Amino acid sequence: MRILLVQPDYLDKNIGFRLLALPEPLHLEMVASTVPEHDVSILDMRLDGNLDAALRKFWPEMVAVTALTPEVYAVQNILKQVKAFSPEIFTVVGGHHATLLPEDFFLPQVDAVAIGEAELMFEDLTQAVADRRGLASVPNIIWKDRSGQFVRNPLTKNKVNLDTVPIPRRDLTEAYRNEYFFLFDKPDTSVATSRGCPYRCKFCSVHEFYHGHTSQMTAQRVLSEISAIPTDHITFVDDNFLMNNKRENTIADMIKSNGLKKSFSMECRTDSIAKHPELVEKWVDIGLYAVLLGLEGGSDKILKGINKSCNIDTNNQAIKILQDNGVIIWGAFIVDPDWSEDEFKQLRDYVSENEITHTQFTILTPLPGTSLYRDRFDDLLTHDYSCFDTLHAVLPTRLPRELFYQKFADLYRQSDLGPYYDLVQAGKMTIEDCKHGKIMLDTMANWQHYIEKDPILGT
Repeated sequence: MRILLVQPDYLDKNIGFRLLALPEPLHLEMVASTVPEHDVSILDMRLDGNLDAALRKFWPEMVAVTALTPEVYAVQNILKQVKAFSPEIFTVVGGHHATLLPEDFFLPQVDAVAIGEAELMFEDLTQAVADRRGLASVPNIIWKDRSGQFVRNPLTKNKVNLDTVPIPRRDLTEAYRNEYFFLFDKPDTSVATSRGCPYRCKFCSVHEFYHGHTSQMTAQRVLSEISAIPTDHITFVDDNFLMNNKRENTIADMIKSNGLKKSFSMECRTDSIAKHPELVEKWVDIGLYAVLLGLEGGSDKILKGINKSCNIDTNNQAIKILQDNGVIIWGAFIVDPDWSEDEFKQLRDYVSENEITHTQFTILTPLPGTSLYRDRFDDLLTHDYSCFDTLHAVLPTRLPRELFYQKFADLYRQSDLGPYYDLVQAGKMTIEDCKHGKIMLDTMANWQHYIEKDPILGT
């Protein structure tokens, strides 16, 4: 059977995460690996928006699309276009939003909604569709019966064994590979070596999606995957790659003993770094150069308010350990709509004092599936999912809204070039990287970019 997997395009190309990174659709590559006996193609609409051409070229019998919250409308439109092309194509949507709020896809253009991890259901679903048999026995789906009613199947109690999952089908995105990047590294390859997170930050839905479970690949399984990757740069996209000190020590030793020459970036929690500074040193020795660090705020009050379970002293220790080892910090911070001007200044001062050169500021957003969403549901100013991109305030702001966005945009203004000069001198960045970085910062510092989709000020 011919299966088309689609990565939707939703992000504003002018602001936000899109300027800092464009990772491959690893989740779709993983889905593709579960059905090796079928003919699978991946369309990345962030880079190729011509869905009609892809449908005419491939003539799929099934189309599966993934959805995060800001992608909901894009996905709904994609599947509507698919059904207009051919009503006989079986359509399915999965991913975080579909799992946590599946009713948003109880639509005429949707045949099934996938719940949870693809490895637990996609092969069964594909085979049932290929055999033209009923879907009642397929676990972890909600499907539309002949009367048009959506039927919820039982959830399996099985767990995904990450050591037995196939290598992601990266060959299916080879045509896009040179466009995938992380910070200033292009091309980049994403690798996920674990799933889930044991922590319960109020703004995050990962704990909800995986029902509190965490799982990790063994060191040998990780090595077997990264050994086959041709790009010079690899990004570990685990929510906290350094969660298991013993495992990550072993992985580092195996990379070194096998003579793998790569540069690595990863996402980590500050407490993992503060507990094991020697592990950072070991990874720097084999190529670690950048870490996405969820710092979230510049005070204990802010961290406690979002249930971060780290304190500011731990964050500061992690920053010092990384900087002492020459690792670029991509500092991620959350801005509360309830902030005063003083709290904006406090965060600006914190970033400047700690010389954090690469920054990502997002607005505290109650995403569906989070405890924050349940707690603040009645306070939401809109239920328009396009506003839930963490760059627009969907909650009331303490400051006048225009002033709030001005202060938010000002966080990206950096006038001290000293830290950048040090990174160039150390060979961590080039002059061209700095020029490109300045363009990104200047773009993000234009507060008027944030007005268009604001639920109050937008048109």
